[in-house]
Amino acid sequence: MQLVQAASVDDRRSASRLRLVVSAMAVVVVAAVAVLGGIPLLGAAASANTIVTTTANTTRIAQFPVQGPCYYSDTFGAPRAGGRTHEGVDLIAKTGQYEYAVDDGVLTKQYLNTPGSLAGNGWRLTRADGTYFFYAHLSSFAAGLKVGSSVKAGQIIGQVGMTGNAGTPHLHFEVHPAGGAAIDPAPVVKAVDGCKVTTVPAQPGGATTTTTTKPTTTTTTTTTTTTTTKPTTTTVAPPSAGSATKWQFIAPVVALDTAGHALTPSKTSKVVVNTLTGVPTAAAGVMVRLVARNVAATGFVTMQPCDASATSTSTLTVMPGRLNATMTMVRVVSGAVCVTSSVALDVRIDVVGYLTANAAGVGVQPIVAKRALDTRSGSPMAAGSTRVLLPKALGMPLGSKAVTVTVTLLHPSAAGSIGIGPCGGTPWILPFTGATGQVFSAVVRTNDGGVCISASAQVHVVVDVTGVWTGTSALVPSAAQRLFDSRSGSAIGSATRTITVTVPKGTTRVQLSVTIVTYGQAGALLLWNCADSKPTASVVFAPAGSRATATVTLNASGAKLCLASTSSVHVAVDLVAAG
Repeated sequence: MQLVQAASVDDRRSASRLRLVVSAMAVVVVAAVAVLGGIPLLGAAASANTIVTTTANTTRIAQFPVQGPCYYSDTFGAPRAGGRTHEGVDLIAKTGQYEYAVDDGVLTKQYLNTPGSLAGNGWRLTRADGTYFFYAHLSSFAAGLKVGSSVKAGQIIGQVGMTGNAGTPHLHFEVHPAGGAAIDPAPVVKAVDGCKVTTVPAQPGGATTTTTTKPTTTTTTTTTTTTTTKPTTTTVAPPSAGSATKWQFIAPVVALDTAGHALTPSKTSKVVVNTLTGVPTAAAGVMVRLVARNVAATGFVTMQPCDASATSTSTLTVMPGRLNATMTMVRVVSGAVCVTSSVALDVRIDVVGYLTANAAGVGVQPIVAKRALDTRSGSPMAAGSTRVLLPKALGMPLGSKAVTVTVTLLHPSAAGSIGIGPCGGTPWILPFTGATGQVFSAVVRTNDGGVCISASAQVHVVVDVTGVWTGTSALVPSAAQRLFDSRSGSAIGSATRTITVTVPKGTTRVQLSVTIVTYGQAGALLLWNCADSKPTASVVFAPAGSRATATVTLNASGAKLCLASTSSVHVAVDLVAAG
């Protein structure tokens, strides 16, 4: 069997240079701090990415390349790390879903996942007219296939995975007419759109199941059928704060969506999480996305372990008429977590990760708050545009799994949606309103291509980073506890305020929920460990007469924190997790 390593991906790099036709870079060096909307204007604007597509796209295929359900968008030509551009379409599907030959042809090249590879496991399928199709990031290959094998349209050639440079399970699919440069494959797959088709086409020889082979040093064979079942959960011992625990990210899974059946104010609801797909039955903690909708009045939502009494701590402050969303960590008790709201509202809670003692997990490293994007030093994001934040801009080393960010949306031209996620992967898409300033925070999955942000309406976007998910130093969630509240004393202003916080012994890093309350002016809060340099990026912003909450990763060594704000504001700091 001919084996070709994916680290050398043919002539795709030279083709990408031909397509890198337009990239308008607006770089503005700001010598002093300017203020627009109350948040410091710092740094440089990201490049305005122009997607160049091929107009004469007449290539046809006979079969959609992946088994449904799936989804995709046209990101052909989008920038990637190392000066590359995206040469395919990413069909987002679950690990293990089948990948099909799109036409009759011959498998002319096989790619194997190796350290540093871009494609991971993949195939090149060549048609009689010389057109070839490139498949990347497979989890496994169909057994019996090798370079030189002839395949029929609809034949299973492998399964969806996330090998190589992939931040989420998907098929990266390219089309090269007559063996030449890649064309935009989105119209090609759209013409035979099969994202809703779960039925497997008839296989050669009448087979109804297929055997796939995972490419490891030891040959292993697994049998897969077309029946969809819930994966078997793995039971892990509940870790404690003193054990070697890390976080494992999973595909987001809905734990609760009240969908018109609003939470009753001050009533605690139990949310079962240990029966969800991908979550081990004995998971000791989960990482969740929390989105509030149909908010009746200004208030707050608290997520807590179910053995802790509801407190006045705030996971998310909420207000009508704006985007209300965040991410947090919660300790799991008897397979569940609990949520309480001070006002009537609808909530959606998605689990995106769990605490594990397995070696495959990841820890987190706090960084001094870093501004990765501020479009106000150039032009706002245009409707339908995408910005790419490369690893260097995010302050993350290659190989990092995620970053903790605060995203501020300013002066939208209309209501719309914002998407953020790993480039080439699945974004978290959130609706925003036409309100002047809106904030959400997240632990965003990433890869070596960076983080991609898209907007459906014109809006200024500011992204600040406080943590990089890499290494093995983990955070363990506990019952939320208030560390500081300026409302019991004087407000925070431009002068640096030093506070001493009580954190668990031996703690060097913490995850915090930080709430800011403004009055006469908009305000942006700076928060840092006093042993570090004062940052130039803020951790949370709120318009005048408003309030907002952000999840922040922070260095807690020495237990002394420093705060300062662009205006007089009150601040509450709640401990969510420590390690």
